[in-house]
Amino acid sequence: MQNILVAGRLTLDQSQAILKAVQQLPAVRLTVYTTDVSVWPVAGNVIAGELTDTAGLTAAMLAQDLVLVQLDSSALVAQTQSITAAMATTQTMQLVVSMTDSVLSLAQTTVKWYQQRRQRQQLAAIRTVEHLLRRSQLNFTLIQGTTAADTTLYNQMLSQTWTTAVPARRSLAVTDYLTADLALPFSA
Repeated sequence: MQNILVAGRLTLDQSQAILKAVQQLPAVRLTVYTTDVSVWPVAGNVIAGELTDTAGLTAAMLAQDLVLVQLDSSALVAQTQSITAAMATTQTMQLVVSMTDSVLSLAQTTVKWYQQRRQRQQLAAIRTVEHLLRRSQLNFTLIQGTTAADTTLYNQMLSQTWTTAVPARRSLAVTDYLTADLALPFSA
């Protein structure tokens, strides 16, 4: 039996896709840690909590084999610090972190002069997340972006040498990692 924790705020479509993928895998037990419990069925193992709550996240990560996290773009750094601290405490094996923003999408977006400061702050937050994961010594995969044009991958195997984003050539969703033969870290 593989225990999987899905953490973060997901849309109704994302939660339904995850539930559908898990139903096809009989040897998977799903636990959800989220602030928005309304998109998940009542019968499942759903825990209400914030990703910045290290104690609650640590408790949810106990005995989990894989943790899938959807970061909120408004608190990237705080959430990543909490996740890495909880992962180090619980000795959870594998981590997949997904965020909607990406370096490619932000760098290619034309902004007005008065929006440049906000764009630089977003880029700095993404780079800080990359740095925190790289220094954490965790077995991780980081997915940035939501479309084929801006989706990039980082993982532990690339962490010693990455200088730029590695294009994924197609959009990747959290559900792409719910397979029977899951083996991390992925190489891009």
